[in-house]
Amino acid sequence: MLSRWNEWNAFPAFGFGRSLGSLSALRREMDRLFWDFEQDRSDARSGAARFTFTDKGDALEFRGEFPGVSEKDLEVQVTGKVLSLKASRRIEEPKGYATHRREREAYTYAQSYELPVAVDGDKVSATLKQGVLTLVLPKAAEAQPKRITVNAA
Repeated sequence: MLSRWNEWNAFPAFGFGRSLGSLSALRREMDRLFWDFEQDRSDARSGAARFTFTDKGDALEFRGEFPGVSEKDLEVQVTGKVLSLKASRRIEEPKGYATHRREREAYTYAQSYELPVAVDGDKVSATLKQGVLTLVLPKAAEAQPKRITVNAA
């Protein structure tokens, strides 16, 4: 894996500041190359969903971004302590029209997440609103926190 080295200030010049002009140009080109690479990987075209898991006490909440995906193109499964998601975005042109420029690509996404606790699969709810999938995963009875009262002695 390549990683960008940003310690150019520590590079010894030894009084040859003018001879490093071509090296500075190389550095700028490498920075631009890595910047483009990082931007392309974080884009939705890579099929990577952005998501968060939150523990609400009695339930886990999953919120993930799936822009351009309809509810019929989403598949959610909960098996034991594993949440599996599959999504696909299709780009369909209307009949009689030609595409001149396309900035959104079709993609497929499939990922499984190991949950920290067992959930009650029968009570899981899922909503998709404006490209944001929200799953409420109620914890199983044995995994829910139990409040213990403390008696004074």
